[in-house]
Amino acid sequence: METRVVKRLTIREKVGMLFSMGAPSNTIDQTFHQRFDELPFGGMSIYPYNIEHKEQLLALFRDVQHFYKQKGYEHPFLMALDEEGGTLSTLDRFYPSVPGNRALGLKHNPDLAYKNGKLLGSMMNACGIAIDWAPILDVNTNRKNSVIGVRSYGEDTELVSEYGAKYIQGIHEAGVAATAKHFPGHGETEADSHLGSVVCSLSEEDLFNKLIPPFERAIKAGVDAVMVSHVIYDQIPQSNGLPATMSHYWMTDILRNKLGFKGVICTDDMEMSAIKDHFPAKDIGVLAIEAGVDQLLICHSPSFQQEVFNGLVEAVETGRIQEERIDESLARLTSLKKAIQTYRKKAVPIPEHLWKEKAIELSKESLHLDRDPKKLLPLKKDLSYALILPNLEALTPADSTEGKRVTLENKLVDLQVETFSLSLRPTNQEIDQIVKKVDAKDVVIIGTVNAHLFHEQQTLLHRLHHKDCIVLVLRDPYDLDVIPNEQTVMLICSTGESSMEAFSLRYS
Repeated sequence: METRVVKRLTIREKVGMLFSMGAPSNTIDQTFHQRFDELPFGGMSIYPYNIEHKEQLLALFRDVQHFYKQKGYEHPFLMALDEEGGTLSTLDRFYPSVPGNRALGLKHNPDLAYKNGKLLGSMMNACGIAIDWAPILDVNTNRKNSVIGVRSYGEDTELVSEYGAKYIQGIHEAGVAATAKHFPGHGETEADSHLGSVVCSLSEEDLFNKLIPPFERAIKAGVDAVMVSHVIYDQIPQSNGLPATMSHYWMTDILRNKLGFKGVICTDDMEMSAIKDHFPAKDIGVLAIEAGVDQLLICHSPSFQQEVFNGLVEAVETGRIQEERIDESLARLTSLKKAIQTYRKKAVPIPEHLWKEKAIELSKESLHLDRDPKKLLPLKKDLSYALILPNLEALTPADSTEGKRVTLENKLVDLQVETFSLSLRPTNQEIDQIVKKVDAKDVVIIGTVNAHLFHEQQTLLHRLHHKDCIVLVLRDPYDLDVIPNEQTVMLICSTGESSMEAFSLRYS
């Protein structure tokens, strides 16, 4: 069956099947048809700008499958979503939010990852999503890591390994395929591959002992795809100074041969500056396929997508890449689609009417009270509170929180609460003003977002030393290092509505 499907496709169609792209438009309109004629892509990812409302998104998913079937393709179109929960979430626009990975990792209970995978998988199944670009299995060994950080389960290799395996189990039971990312590990870096070249200088021993084990565990757990990082590992001479995405050593020698992975190897978005700014577009797909990649993610720019596609088609037509090599990747993608069909048939997703309840339960379980020296919790009705909440910003391109509100004030309506908002980097004048405004309140509740990196937030915390203060850590738990000892600290590590609801239910 697989051989027949592969043989009936033209070279352009075969190469197009290896591409997963951002949706060309939000409906199956003339733009969508034209784009598909130019580049017959085999998969599609959804981004926030593709979503107008829930009904539009569901209609897009349904109509894409009908469109693809009408084109004569035997297997379903591969719909994907970059859904991690926490700071990188698309579904929380209309479905309940769930805590991010770090919030769950703090509890040292891998069953929380299973519950998270099952819940997110149930939401994705209901939409028609076939594969999630998750779990993220980077061990966050660098506290200044700008792009992984709170998205990681933590700094412990074994913990990340166990959590990842449990997430895969949960999402499979919900009927959705899983992707382990970003092989061989993006957790030690400080720079962001969205913005430029990124180098990891860990030794070979550290890489194989600290960063790679979670991927080995994921392979044993039956992960369907592995997403490769754009990081250069400069202490590994066999990688020839290339990003892992284009390294035969990492893709074939290690991932395929040493670790025995038989599933789909996909790239991270090839439009990231770590790739796009350093390689000609016509060579990018060629180098990745030669290294051992099966699926190319090129998510946003039609002109760039077309250049990469044309370059790869030319490489096959001229014999630089044998057509049989393309067939190998198509066979893996076909196997993935068949596995997804099996997951769906066996799926026992959580019913939609239980999603909110399950999300709040999971959020409650993820709350972690680090210290409460003055016994300020639970909150008391006879006290007045100043609630200082951050204005959320996208701290990296892999951050969907910008423009979203921290809704805690809506959950504390039975208390005497006055709410103030503040930027992540308040000026001295703003700090002076906020300190004066909250002075009359009995207790200050303040949310921090990476205060360990933003010294302005640290200044504010110390300026509040004369007040009883409850600090809600809303992102990286490393803020613990800079919060004064006398202040109560609650690690929420999430800004989603379910986490705010959970805090309110437990402590007010």
